[in-house]
Amino acid sequence: MFPRTVYLLHAVGHADLGVPPPDKTGAAELLARLGHLSPEDDRVAEILLLRLPAQTTGDTAPLAAALAALGTDPNAVDPGTDIVAVHLVLVSTAQVRPIAAAISDAVDHRPDLYGGHVAAVTIAEADSLDEVDVADAVGRVLDTRADTATDRAYVVWGSGATQSALGALDAVIVSGMPWSLIRIGPTAAPRHAVYDPTANLPVDPVVPLLRRWRYHDLLRDLADAGQLSLTADQRRIIDVEADQYGRAHTAPTADRVRAAMAAALMRGDGSSGFAVRVYVVYRYQELREHDGSTLDLLDWARRRNGRRIATLGQMLRTIREEQQDPDVLAAKAAASGQWLTSPVVAQLNEMGKASAHELAPPQPAMLAALREHLAAYDATRPDAPPAPPGLGPVTLAPGDTVCYLTVLGDPPRDGSPFIVEQVAAAAVDRDRRNDLDPAVRTYLGVPAGHPVPVRAIVLGTASRTYPYAEAVAGRLQAAGHPAVAAPVADVGTAADDPAAFTEQAAAELLARHLGEDIGAIVLIPTGPKEHVLTVLAAAQRAAAARGIPLFLRQLVTSDRDVLTAGTHRLPLRFGTDQAILTAAGHALDIAELDTAARLLGTLAGGAPLSARALGLSDALRCARARLRSWPAQIQATATATEDCTIRMIAERIDVWAALPGVDTDTATGMRAVVGACASFEHSLDNDQLKAGVRQKLLRPMFEVRNRLTITHGGGPFDNRALAELVRQRTGGTQHTVSGLLTEMAGAVRDVLGDRPGDGPQLVDLLDGLRADVRRLRDAEQARRSRDAAQSGRAGAGLR
Repeated sequence: MFPRTVYLLHAVGHADLGVPPPDKTGAAELLARLGHLSPEDDRVAEILLLRLPAQTTGDTAPLAAALAALGTDPNAVDPGTDIVAVHLVLVSTAQVRPIAAAISDAVDHRPDLYGGHVAAVTIAEADSLDEVDVADAVGRVLDTRADTATDRAYVVWGSGATQSALGALDAVIVSGMPWSLIRIGPTAAPRHAVYDPTANLPVDPVVPLLRRWRYHDLLRDLADAGQLSLTADQRRIIDVEADQYGRAHTAPTADRVRAAMAAALMRGDGSSGFAVRVYVVYRYQELREHDGSTLDLLDWARRRNGRRIATLGQMLRTIREEQQDPDVLAAKAAASGQWLTSPVVAQLNEMGKASAHELAPPQPAMLAALREHLAAYDATRPDAPPAPPGLGPVTLAPGDTVCYLTVLGDPPRDGSPFIVEQVAAAAVDRDRRNDLDPAVRTYLGVPAGHPVPVRAIVLGTASRTYPYAEAVAGRLQAAGHPAVAAPVADVGTAADDPAAFTEQAAAELLARHLGEDIGAIVLIPTGPKEHVLTVLAAAQRAAAARGIPLFLRQLVTSDRDVLTAGTHRLPLRFGTDQAILTAAGHALDIAELDTAARLLGTLAGGAPLSARALGLSDALRCARARLRSWPAQIQATATATEDCTIRMIAERIDVWAALPGVDTDTATGMRAVVGACASFEHSLDNDQLKAGVRQKLLRPMFEVRNRLTITHGGGPFDNRALAELVRQRTGGTQHTVSGLLTEMAGAVRDVLGDRPGDGPQLVDLLDGLRADVRRLRDAEQARRSRDAAQSGRAGAGLR
């Protein structure tokens, strides 16, 4: 179906008068001449079509070039009518209002002035050059005039302020209209360009993102359901990884539980420490097999404590405090014994306690110790065999560094540092780093108060700005930031020149400089517009292939500093949104609410969804210090301390009982039991009351917990074994995890009561959030399918 109307969005600028932006005098003279002419006068066309000798920025007016390219796009051409109606939207600010008015008046009187017929023209004037203001102005036009079901948008790239073009793109993306770009420039032939860097990637963008977040079980489920197109070799890798990560709970081995620890490091969820104990044990046994130690220190400590079930902390303390027994001392001196007494294990033990008893996310020191351990193990592993296209190696320690990528223009006129230098300085400033790019910090999971590692790739044009790039990289390196400078071709280099800065050249450059330590890319869109778009497309493609996000930074202006500049939605719209929503939905399904909050926080407009997930997480763990973040529906009814503590125990257990897959997936069932116990324990401060409730009301639930493979039991452990354990501990009244937890919730509710009021319960609020995420995911999938059908998917990147 062809669009009824196409909206051509053009950022008005000095190029429309054929003079460079600094030439205010030349622009003023031309505007004065236009002001004395009637719109029908041929001299108006002579000026606006850049026919005067003083007009030196190009031979073709930007709008003439854009309309010529528009006529070559099959999506804008109806075979029956030659071309659909064109509605020209002039994106303007007060500074360029006279230029916009001159164009509007001329086109109103001569619709074919620029070569293609323009059916209507509207000026969208923004309050400022701030991208948010531009997006608001363009959004008002589209909201009142466009039909997103039948119309299409084209954004002119290469003329006018970059901020105006980016703001216009924000508005178009929010509207939901299908869109593409028209690339123009004084040194390049105009052409229609569909911006879709993920087209023809060797694998769907959902695959690398879910692999990076260690959701291999979900990947296999999607493949089984026919929702992913994988080659046989790719499917084999997915199956192997799903077994490695998915069976850590049911049939633990050192490698499998180490994979679970890698997932814990990546996700940083309140449930991430559930498998810590079993990893410490299996890593110890793995080391014992190689160091020849004859005494099992853990077994010795268990017997020394005289308990059938001893906590990991008790056993570690017993081992650490023994200073006499020669056999114990010899075992402690072995590599396996050194592991048990190491600072890493001490931190992991604290992480496990906080998770299993408080549902608390890992603290920075815990994550740092785990990262150091996994990175050291990564360094000892042999190189993996060549992987099929699109499925590179997944390291145990995920990248946590943000790479700032920029093409330099001329130095700032006020003598201030380049933006990339300002960003790097803010990243290490204790007073400012928390406010720098919060969406990036949230995604990487770096807590407030801690620095985000920064790396920079600084590009400069060969004959003009590369010396600046070298100097900037040198200053960044001197300040302790890894940085590299690289030259790119000058603007105007022919596309067939071997030195031309094509998207392929940009991709090869990024491949050389983006390492496995990179967790996110941020593009600072300074420099020549032609190069910015090339880098943006290549960076988006590199990010999609690695399963990491690409953020596009707003520009710093006279009234917006490096901290208040935000990020753009554009790079998060090409498969990555769908992948993030898919991962976030899965995180909600298994009650990894902290992980879901991080994922949702990276989406365009995802902040409210992220806040809802975080509020549910705080309520589920009874984080009373963060009561104001809890869902408003709960705050309205939980007016007394008991209302949000003991009277919410039942509904907290209900959340775990209602998880999808709780009775069909053994790992989910185990996590639900441990999670329900943690939710209960942190709901009570009174140890005596806690012990009484645990013994009298919840004893079956805790007895099941203590016999799981990830706590104090043994393996392997499948659904049948879990059902039998539940049956035994409930005296035959239940045989499923959901049945066990529902029975426990009912027992608590009968004795301790419920939160007052008839408002929604936690489980209802979680279901609502899950439904909203699913709705957005389905809408994004539908949008991608529609855009793919309209654009034909002919190639990748900018075409």
